[in-house]
Amino acid sequence: MTAKPPAETTLSGLKAFLADPRLTAYLNYLLILFTIMTFGLTALLAMLVANFAEDKAPEWIRSHYEFQKRTFWYGIGPVLLNAVAYTFVQKNHITAPAITTIMLLLLLFCLGYTVGRAVMGFNHLLHQRPIPNPKAWLA
Repeated sequence: MTAKPPAETTLSGLKAFLADPRLTAYLNYLLILFTIMTFGLTALLAMLVANFAEDKAPEWIRSHYEFQKRTFWYGIGPVLLNAVAYTFVQKNHITAPAITTIMLLLLLFCLGYTVGRAVMGFNHLLHQRPIPNPKAWLA
Protein backbone atom coordinates (compact mmCIF):
# COMPACT_ATOMS: atom_id res chain seq x y z
CA MET A 1 0.00 0.00 0.00
CA THR A 2 1.50 3.31 -1.05
CA ALA A 3 0.93 6.42 1.00
CA LYS A 4 0.19 9.73 -0.65
CA PRO A 5 2.89 12.36 -0.37
CA PRO A 6 2.11 15.03 2.25
CA ALA A 7 1.95 17.82 -0.36
CA GLU A 8 -0.71 15.96 -2.36
CA THR A 9 -2.78 15.29 0.77
CA THR A 10 -2.58 18.94 1.79
CA LEU A 11 -3.53 20.07 -1.70
CA SER A 12 -6.56 17.79 -1.82
CA GLY A 13 -7.60 19.05 1.62
CA LEU A 14 -7.31 22.63 0.41
CA LYS A 15 -9.36 21.84 -2.70
CA ALA A 16 -12.06 20.28 -0.52
CA PHE A 17 -12.04 23.34 1.76
CA LEU A 18 -12.35 25.77 -1.14
CA ALA A 19 -15.13 23.70 -2.72
CA ASP A 20 -17.22 23.91 0.46
CA PRO A 21 -20.29 26.07 -0.26
CA ARG A 22 -20.16 27.39 3.32
CA LEU A 23 -16.82 29.15 2.75
CA THR A 24 -18.33 32.35 1.37
CA ALA A 25 -20.84 32.54 4.20
CA TYR A 26 -18.02 32.02 6.74
CA LEU A 27 -16.03 34.84 5.19
CA ASN A 28 -19.10 37.08 5.23
CA TYR A 29 -19.58 36.52 8.95
CA LEU A 30 -15.94 37.47 9.50
CA LEU A 31 -16.44 40.63 7.45
CA ILE A 32 -19.48 41.49 9.55
CA LEU A 33 -17.44 41.03 12.73
CA PHE A 34 -14.95 43.66 11.51
CA THR A 35 -17.68 46.17 10.62
CA ILE A 36 -17.11 48.60 13.47
CA MET A 37 -13.32 48.63 13.08
CA THR A 38 -13.58 49.44 9.38
CA PHE A 39 -16.40 51.99 9.72
CA GLY A 40 -18.80 49.77 7.81
CA LEU A 41 -16.68 49.10 4.73
CA THR A 42 -16.44 45.36 5.36
CA ALA A 43 -20.20 45.23 5.95
CA LEU A 44 -20.77 46.79 2.53
CA LEU A 45 -18.45 44.19 1.02
CA ALA A 46 -20.33 41.42 2.87
CA MET A 47 -23.63 42.78 1.48
CA LEU A 48 -22.29 42.66 -2.07
CA VAL A 49 -20.96 39.13 -1.64
CA ALA A 50 -24.23 37.95 -0.07
CA ASN A 51 -26.27 39.40 -2.94
CA PHE A 52 -24.11 37.77 -5.62
CA ALA A 53 -23.50 34.42 -3.89
CA GLU A 54 -27.10 33.86 -2.82
CA ASP A 55 -28.31 32.60 -6.19
CA LYS A 56 -25.77 29.77 -6.44
CA ALA A 57 -25.98 28.64 -2.80
CA PRO A 58 -27.97 25.68 -1.44
CA GLU A 59 -31.28 26.56 0.20
CA TRP A 60 -30.06 26.24 3.78
CA ILE A 61 -27.12 28.58 3.13
CA ARG A 62 -29.45 31.11 1.51
CA SER A 63 -31.00 31.60 4.95
CA HIS A 64 -27.54 32.67 6.15
CA TYR A 65 -27.18 35.21 3.34
CA GLU A 66 -30.64 36.60 4.14
CA PHE A 67 -29.62 36.79 7.80
CA GLN A 68 -26.38 38.60 6.92
CA LYS A 69 -28.18 41.14 4.77
CA ARG A 70 -30.70 41.83 7.51
CA THR A 71 -27.92 42.11 10.08
CA PHE A 72 -26.42 44.84 7.93
CA TRP A 73 -29.68 46.76 7.56
CA TYR A 74 -30.71 46.37 11.20
CA GLY A 75 -27.29 47.51 12.37
CA ILE A 76 -26.78 50.38 9.94
CA GLY A 77 -30.04 52.15 10.80
CA PRO A 78 -29.10 53.19 14.35
CA VAL A 79 -25.58 54.08 13.21
CA LEU A 80 -26.94 56.44 10.55
CA LEU A 81 -29.35 57.92 13.09
CA ASN A 82 -26.42 58.46 15.42
CA ALA A 83 -24.42 60.15 12.65
CA VAL A 84 -27.29 62.56 11.94
CA ALA A 85 -27.66 63.27 15.67
CA TYR A 86 -23.91 63.86 15.99
CA THR A 87 -23.96 66.29 13.06
CA PHE A 88 -26.88 68.16 14.65
CA VAL A 89 -25.13 68.31 18.04
CA GLN A 90 -21.89 69.58 16.50
CA LYS A 91 -23.62 72.13 14.27
CA ASN A 92 -25.59 73.62 17.15
CA HIS A 93 -22.66 73.49 19.61
CA ILE A 94 -24.55 71.39 22.14
CA THR A 95 -22.17 70.20 24.86
CA ALA A 96 -24.46 68.27 27.19
CA PRO A 97 -22.64 65.18 28.49
CA ALA A 98 -25.92 63.23 28.57
CA ILE A 99 -26.29 63.50 24.79
CA THR A 100 -22.74 62.29 24.23
CA THR A 101 -23.35 59.39 26.61
CA ILE A 102 -26.57 58.41 24.84
CA MET A 103 -24.85 58.49 21.47
CA LEU A 104 -21.99 56.35 22.77
CA LEU A 105 -24.41 53.85 24.29
CA LEU A 106 -26.28 53.64 20.98
CA LEU A 107 -23.04 52.84 19.16
CA LEU A 108 -22.11 50.22 21.76
CA PHE A 109 -25.56 48.66 21.39
CA CYS A 110 -25.09 48.50 17.60
CA LEU A 111 -21.68 46.88 18.10
CA GLY A 112 -23.06 44.25 20.48
CA TYR A 113 -26.07 43.58 18.27
CA THR A 114 -24.00 43.14 15.13
CA VAL A 115 -21.36 40.97 16.80
CA GLY A 116 -24.03 38.87 18.53
CA ARG A 117 -25.87 38.17 15.29
CA ALA A 118 -22.62 37.38 13.46
CA VAL A 119 -21.51 34.93 16.16
CA MET A 120 -24.92 33.28 16.27
CA GLY A 121 -25.03 32.90 12.49
CA PHE A 122 -21.46 31.60 12.43
CA ASN A 123 -22.43 28.99 15.04
CA HIS A 124 -25.42 27.83 12.99
CA LEU A 125 -23.23 27.62 9.88
CA LEU A 126 -20.52 25.70 11.74
CA HIS A 127 -23.07 23.05 12.75
CA GLN A 128 -24.52 23.00 9.21
CA ARG A 129 -27.90 24.34 10.27
CA PRO A 130 -29.97 26.97 8.50
CA ILE A 131 -30.99 30.11 10.36
CA PRO A 132 -34.38 29.23 11.91
CA ASN A 133 -35.96 32.62 11.14
CA PRO A 134 -33.65 34.88 9.12
CA LYS A 135 -36.21 37.70 9.06
CA ALA A 136 -36.46 38.01 12.85
CA TRP A 137 -34.84 40.93 14.67
CA LEU A 138 -33.17 38.76 17.27
CA ALA A 139 -33.40 35.25 15.78
